[in-house]
Amino acid sequence: MKSRDSFKNTMRLIVAVGSLFMASHAAANTDIRMHTTNAGSSPYVFSVTLQSVLQKNLPIDVNMTAGMSSTRSTLDAAKGQVDFFIGAPSINQFMSSGTAMFANMEQAPELYKNVRQVMNFPLGPYHIMAAADSGITSLKEIKGKRVFIGPPGGAATLVAMSVIEGATGYQVGRDYKMAKLDWGSGSQAFQDGQVDLYIGPTELPSASIEQLVLLRKVRFLGIPDEAMDTEPMKAVMSLPGRTIMEIPSDIYGDNQVNSEPVKAVGTWVSLGTHKGVDEELVYQVTKAIFENLDTFHNAARFMETINKDNALRQMNGKLHPGALRYYREIGMDVPDSAVPPEAK
Repeated sequence: MKSRDSFKNTMRLIVAVGSLFMASHAAANTDIRMHTTNAGSSPYVFSVTLQSVLQKNLPIDVNMTAGMSSTRSTLDAAKGQVDFFIGAPSINQFMSSGTAMFANMEQAPELYKNVRQVMNFPLGPYHIMAAADSGITSLKEIKGKRVFIGPPGGAATLVAMSVIEGATGYQVGRDYKMAKLDWGSGSQAFQDGQVDLYIGPTELPSASIEQLVLLRKVRFLGIPDEAMDTEPMKAVMSLPGRTIMEIPSDIYGDNQVNSEPVKAVGTWVSLGTHKGVDEELVYQVTKAIFENLDTFHNAARFMETINKDNALRQMNGKLHPGALRYYREIGMDVPDSAVPPEAK
């Protein structure tokens, strides 16, 4: 009898443990993979805030990988290797047409058909800066210099090269040297005086730029008016997500030596996904963003541009059906060009 009772108790214990495991498994959060850019950058700040919003309001765990280029992230999403990522309208253009960094990737346009969008927002201007004591007061004075214009193969790097070419006629490798570094290393190289010029898109004002300006006096260089009529600059400004902005002369304090505002190229970025991600999940993510805008706006001043008015501006990709459903639900006018084939 004791043996039989012991067997029954053991079986009850096994059933109880099994039930507990099944219940905990059923209640487990959904893991999603996200790519973002280098730590400290504007998209990184947005991504960390998004991670916090989602994990607070939804049964979601966000596994985030930082330091990724948006070009690589878009390609990884197209292959279903990441669920959400920071992209850009310009990268959508390059990948869908098989041009620029995708020119030698025959399958790029076909892969791009898997990419979907959630929202857009303005990132800020390309900051072009040199140390105040470098003697560089215009882009024409970088001939023979070592400059950081972004990681090799990145969309921002192509824009920076075109801006330099439009303003000076200079070609990378022939007239100036490109420092082949990632964003974090590029900032450090400028801080240490290992590069003579730094070009990078970021918010206005930028926390990462503020840190650099605290350590040394800098001059921000503008794009001359005559450069806007050159073919390289026309090509840059024809890309989706490109605007003209100004960097005020005093926005970075006493160590900014500009006496007048400078003209800069502004850029937009996007939160992207792929068509294999569950519709309900993307719907809930989109809804969580716009129902918690105060959290984004309070986290950083530049994120005040994250709003419903900007969400579909500069949109040159297909929305994910989940995001589309949310926008239609709140009465937003979604252009036909943004409606994915699976939602028609």
